[in-house]
Amino acid sequence: MQYKYLTHEELQHLEEELLQFLIVNGIDGSTWNEMNVHDPEKAIKLVGLFSDLVWQRSLEKVKYGELSFQNQFLIFHFADHEIQLIGLSNKSSKQPESFDAWIKLIQENPNNIEMIHQVKSYNEQREKEIFEMMNNGLLLSEPDKFIFLQNLYQNA
Repeated sequence: MQYKYLTHEELQHLEEELLQFLIVNGIDGSTWNEMNVHDPEKAIKLVGLFSDLVWQRSLEKVKYGELSFQNQFLIFHFADHEIQLIGLSNKSSKQPESFDAWIKLIQENPNNIEMIHQVKSYNEQREKEIFEMMNNGLLLSEPDKFIFLQNLYQNA
């Protein structure tokens, strides 16, 4: 497996897609039920293949992600061949709890905020790297936050 098994709940939400996956692989309903009873290892292996397929397709669509911890807010743009990072680091003890709070802090005390900008190539396959970052707390984000900070950084 490249990623991780989908949970039972996730599989329930993707029941129609799972059925299509099984049909494409030559497995009808009765064969699937029989496999679950008599060859559960093979059934689990198929669920793993399906899980990887779902994760791969989902991760291919990810363009932006964000991390917020202690005194930093980091936002990433996941391009085809590189990751661009724009981050904010707060030098004061006041810890913003939302993006809007970060913006307010920038407006009120710009000298307390350090901006970070980095670009790097992926260490491994793009989707695998995003998956690892998600396992470490990365949340999906929208382009407007990244664009706002990118403009702020370029005009600083």
